[in-house]
Amino acid sequence: MIKNYLKIAWRNITRRRLLSVVSILSLAMGFCFALVVGVYIFQQRSVNQQFKNINNQYIIKSSWKTKGGSAEVTGRAPFAKALKEEYPGLVEHYYRFNPVANVVAAGDRFFKENIAIGDTNFVSMYGLPVLFGNANHAFDNMDAAVITETMAKKLFDHADAIGKIISVQTVTEGLKQDYRVSAVLKDQPYNSVFNQGYPEGYNVFIPGEGCRYYPDGDPLLSWNNNSCVTMVELRNGVAPGDLARPSRQVLARHAPEFFQKNLTVVYAPVKDFYLTDNNNAVIKMIATYSIIAVFVLLMAVFNFINIRVATATSRIKEVGLRKVFGSGKGELVLQFLVEAWLLTAVSGFIALVFYQAACPWFSRVLGVNLLFLNGLDGKILAAFVLLVVLVGFLAGIYPAFSLSRSQIVTSVKGKTETMERGRVLRRVVLTLQFSMAILVFIGAAVVAKQVRFIFNRDAGYNKDQLLVVTAFPKRWDKTGVQKMESIKQELLKLPGVKSATLSFDLPDRVPVNSSVELLPVRGQRPPVSVPSFISDEDYGKTFELHMRAGSFLNDKKPFVPGQIVLNETAARLLELPIDNAVGKRLRSSEGEVFTVAGIVKDYNMANMREAITPLVIFHVNDMPGYRLLIIKLDHATGESVKRVRDRWRQLSPNAPFDYTFMDEKFAALYQSELQLKKATFAATVFCLLIVFAGIFSVVSVALSKREKEVAIRKVLGAQLIHIFMLFMKEYIGLLIIANLVSWPLAYYFITQWLAGYVYRIPQSIEIYLGVAAIVMLLVALLIITRTLETAIAGPAKKLKAE
Repeated sequence: MIKNYLKIAWRNITRRRLLSVVSILSLAMGFCFALVVGVYIFQQRSVNQQFKNINNQYIIKSSWKTKGGSAEVTGRAPFAKALKEEYPGLVEHYYRFNPVANVVAAGDRFFKENIAIGDTNFVSMYGLPVLFGNANHAFDNMDAAVITETMAKKLFDHADAIGKIISVQTVTEGLKQDYRVSAVLKDQPYNSVFNQGYPEGYNVFIPGEGCRYYPDGDPLLSWNNNSCVTMVELRNGVAPGDLARPSRQVLARHAPEFFQKNLTVVYAPVKDFYLTDNNNAVIKMIATYSIIAVFVLLMAVFNFINIRVATATSRIKEVGLRKVFGSGKGELVLQFLVEAWLLTAVSGFIALVFYQAACPWFSRVLGVNLLFLNGLDGKILAAFVLLVVLVGFLAGIYPAFSLSRSQIVTSVKGKTETMERGRVLRRVVLTLQFSMAILVFIGAAVVAKQVRFIFNRDAGYNKDQLLVVTAFPKRWDKTGVQKMESIKQELLKLPGVKSATLSFDLPDRVPVNSSVELLPVRGQRPPVSVPSFISDEDYGKTFELHMRAGSFLNDKKPFVPGQIVLNETAARLLELPIDNAVGKRLRSSEGEVFTVAGIVKDYNMANMREAITPLVIFHVNDMPGYRLLIIKLDHATGESVKRVRDRWRQLSPNAPFDYTFMDEKFAALYQSELQLKKATFAATVFCLLIVFAGIFSVVSVALSKREKEVAIRKVLGAQLIHIFMLFMKEYIGLLIIANLVSWPLAYYFITQWLAGYVYRIPQSIEIYLGVAAIVMLLVALLIITRTLETAIAGPAKKLKAE
């Protein structure tokens, strides 16, 4: 019986081959986009579920009063240990690590790597997958190291590196510390909680105990170390709120006064940390992509239903005749549903083919390596099959029940109230499609404009032609600074090198964990906490910063100890008049005295989602510490980079030449915006293609029914423009209604999105009118193209059947 239904369904589908192809392809695009977003969400949400006791694990964040309550991942190094020791009934386990980046070597191979200096219990605490070694005792002594599979293959060409010796470059007097590999971990995914501090993750894990990376030894012991990532596992039945008071008491007993006053401990769940970190950045992206996917899929479903209704109402005589020959209502309903399911099944299969073929492209758009079909979880495939079945049911149910209820006499005559209802439904569905397409189109246009604004806006510094080199060897003392200064001076002799500067930070983030309390030398004002970083006197020249007063760390004079530079915001916060600030003396809460050498014009130290913060800049000779050597080139060509690289290898032969460009760093700040721009562009293309497929289908059906009317109008003298307007006038009204529906929604959603940026474009009517005009023009071109053949055909050919 089902076989007969399938035969009839296939015959009806092939009879209307063009419309069937259009409906199948448009629905396949909707299915494909929905599958892409579904896989993206699944991969984003499932990252840390392999951890043991995931529901009891939390990462500790530091919320700073001086920065408006913003929370940073790093905090006091000994905090978790003290909390465990003083409140053992609350904390089951803890893990801490200090994130650093330096040279890791084995034999004659050396690489710049991200290193975690921490406790030795993390493998067993989280149940991380171990390829080689003992998972329960990954560190068999304090000279052991755990590395990832990737690191093992880089250093030794194979994953089994147990017993191999690696050396880690430290910042202590050029010291290298050797470790023996005791375990090899399976690589962690990109969105693991262990990737905090460095998005690309960590490849080397070494113990804090016995570590000589810093001159002071184990970085996990000092309460002055605020650069430690900490995770805790709470005992069963303990909630984060239960730790609020104990946390304050631990800080009060151990932490320096500055941290007691300004720092609050926040416990963020590990299970969804990647999603909620950075002000729910990933959650917002998931929500945005989900809304877009729903719009695209709904448009495809509406389009599919529209075509089914249009073709079904043309089959009213068929329904009447089948009733005459004894077909019951149930048989007719099942026939229409089988046809719809057959079409959706074909669409679903084509969508899978589209997905597999376009997976690399969608991966680049979304910034995630999407799984291919053979790697998809069974739940995703089951949900996809359920979606296909549900869409087929929804697409077939209306024509099935509507037409099967028609009276035999009127059905045989081809006249029924169903046809009028079908026309109304098609108009409603087209209006909804237009509204969704316009909404997505406006959103894409605004996103693109905001991204252009970000990249074209004057950030207060010049990011062009800046080569950012990781400064090796890292030696954070006067000798190390002198060594890097000599390398810098040698590089300045190269052709095409305009300037260079040694610095701890770039203008790609507000410096974390380095705030200093400043107050005037005289007076009783309370101290003000100001973020700070370290550079040299050439930083302002290299980044082309604008000075409001004074000079950048006395760049035109010999070095003078104790000089600092403030930005305008810091000067106002400290109540220093900008024109009279140079030479003013400030002191820290710890008693150190500094002299203001200059006031630099405010520039964006972080991204444009945040307001410009106060900033103080210290000289690297006063506070030895550096991470980067930034070189200003005349032209950032391959040849100029090669010259710098070759000279670098001569000057620092045992250090890798690890570099990037500042404009690439700048672009990385807005990776989510660039991904959203690509995704909304893709969604707009999908939406417009689906809308045009729907218009094509509806106009095709209308033309087939009105060919004789067109012929008669031509006989009576109608021009081509009149025939075109005959079909276009209906869609003009629908487009006007669609704009009236979509504009308020677009304005609301876009306002909410732009509110996330301190520096943003204003909403303007031009974008809305421009999108409306483009959609109107494209619809007109499509209708002209589709009606042209009918309009120019000879009327005698169309009327001879009469």
